[in-house]
Amino acid sequence: MKDQIEALHRLQTQDRRLVSIERKLGAIPRRKQEMERDLEKLEAMLQTELDKLDTSRSFRMDQERQLEEEREQIRSSRTRISQVKTPRELNAAQRELDSTRRLADKRQTEIGGIDEAIAEAEARIKAMEGGLSDLRESVRAELERLEKIEAKLTRSYKKARRNRGSLTEKIDKPHLRRYERVRKRGGGIGFVAVRDRRCTACKMAVAHQTYVALRNAEIIALCESCGRMLYWGGLFPDEDKPEETKPKAAPSAGE
Repeated sequence: MKDQIEALHRLQTQDRRLVSIERKLGAIPRRKQEMERDLEKLEAMLQTELDKLDTSRSFRMDQERQLEEEREQIRSSRTRISQVKTPRELNAAQRELDSTRRLADKRQTEIGGIDEAIAEAEARIKAMEGGLSDLRESVRAELERLEKIEAKLTRSYKKARRNRGSLTEKIDKPHLRRYERVRKRGGGIGFVAVRDRRCTACKMAVAHQTYVALRNAEIIALCESCGRMLYWGGLFPDEDKPEETKPKAAPSAGE
């Protein structure tokens, strides 16, 4: 039985690695989408500012046209004043001139305010364009980095899948079928240690008789709570060592 326990333990170790690689691979598209959303958001903000600037410039041109019309009207009023013959006509022409002049002065002030707003918008857009350029460069570099990581993880995953195939050949079919069934419903974890007489997956206590049999490597039991296959953790003492005291493994893809 011990050889089956050891084989299942190696298989579960490999499957943990596969699950870890799958999670890392799954995180990469999400990270790419996040960066693309950030980029699209800033691009949309910049486009909104550009559209507002175009509107402001068009409005300014319209105000300029109206101001020129008012100036032309002022010139016409002055000419008419020089030609009137009665006081009544003079008063009417003077009132028209004064009214038009006030409109022109007000419009000139408004145009000055529009110019200030346009200058502020142009400065804001320039800053946004600089930020967008930096973000695009950052996204490009990050995408290149992620693509390299993805390629490396994919190679590691394919290799791990091949290794898994060789590991399953060493496990008796009944044990393997049970393991695969439990693993699928247990989030990729089907074979777990018992420590301090408790299942390390669900923390439920294991019966004394079962615990003794597990310690003697006589059986592969099932947890009565979570249904996972159990082994005694003391069979693999390296798992109980603190991380800094374990022998360092060679770096692998994605780590």
